[in-house]
Amino acid sequence: MHQVASNLISEARALRPQILAEREHIETLRRLPEELSTKLARAGFFCIFLPKSYGGLDLNPLEAMEIYEELAYADASVAWCTWNANAHWTIAQVQEATAKEIFANPHIFVANSTRPTGQARVVDGGYEVSGRWSLVSGCQLSSWVILMCSVIEKDQPRLNAAGQANYRFMICPTSSCQIIDTWTVSGLRGTGSNDVVVENLFVPKAFSSFFTDPPVLTGQRYRLPPFTRVIPGLGMISLGIARSAIDTLVGLATEKRHERSSQALSEDRGAQTRLAQAESLVESARLYLLDTVSQMWDYVLAGNELTIQQRAKARLATSHAVTSAVQAVDLIYLTGGATSLYTSCPIERAFRDVHATTQHIAVHPRVLEGVGRLLFGVEPDALTPNL
Repeated sequence: MHQVASNLISEARALRPQILAEREHIETLRRLPEELSTKLARAGFFCIFLPKSYGGLDLNPLEAMEIYEELAYADASVAWCTWNANAHWTIAQVQEATAKEIFANPHIFVANSTRPTGQARVVDGGYEVSGRWSLVSGCQLSSWVILMCSVIEKDQPRLNAAGQANYRFMICPTSSCQIIDTWTVSGLRGTGSNDVVVENLFVPKAFSSFFTDPPVLTGQRYRLPPFTRVIPGLGMISLGIARSAIDTLVGLATEKRHERSSQALSEDRGAQTRLAQAESLVESARLYLLDTVSQMWDYVLAGNELTIQQRAKARLATSHAVTSAVQAVDLIYLTGGATSLYTSCPIERAFRDVHATTQHIAVHPRVLEGVGRLLFGVEPDALTPNL
């Protein structure tokens, strides 16, 4: 592991006491506190994937995943916002001057939405953007928001060569956006994933991009497909949540006793079995996810381009990690008994947060449908996810 990544993991561990002390405040505020966000930014947590040429840390996916895992162990919302802030999958496609303007301060927070719920109307010199986007995590912390739009040209949707709607990301200053407070939810409460509204905002052409644009940064490390780079982080966040739940149960085991028999939880055979099952679920899923991403990273750095089948493996490993984490936390929640119900118990928070991660579109059940289709050797169809 690169020394910079190792230092950032150490920094995450050093921040753990403060994060734990502020967990209730994070829940009540429904976003990250300003002081904590500033500390994360200054330490470099929001520029993990930002290229070095723009002042970022330029870490590899494996290093980033371990950082997310460490943060999730303390608080899932902190890890989630950090993961979302590293939306630099679009920066390799924008012009250097644009990227340097956006990241004049490399430690800023960039929020994003990959939901194409807005329109970008072609006008002279760029686009006129309007729309409303939901689930924009960390938008209140952000300086810029990347918003996915369908392109409208001459009052008609612009189509690509395949006859499908043409989409582009619009990079908009947050000061030109309206944030609508909609984030009243069960899990991941501290992510501030509110709605963002834009009305008739002019976005210069240089501040738009999409996956299909030719990369401006041509280094081999930027050839890893965006989803393969970013989405596995979701799996590691879920596993970090599960690890915190497991460790909490172990800590309770010596003092928690059955009400009628006074038997210590650690001596209960059912509890022993469920703990072992949870441990195996988390550890095996973690190894599978890290190994899958490691192989792909090495393959790309060697000068190769990933096939859709290889990209599908990363999606499969991520979905498996999230599913395994949920199963592990459910086992821990059951074993903790009534203690698991109290908001003062970290298991209760882990239960809500890990189930919230399952609602991200990146691990929607149709991802498995698409992966299974490829495993059968059947050509991708319209339902196959954008891998």
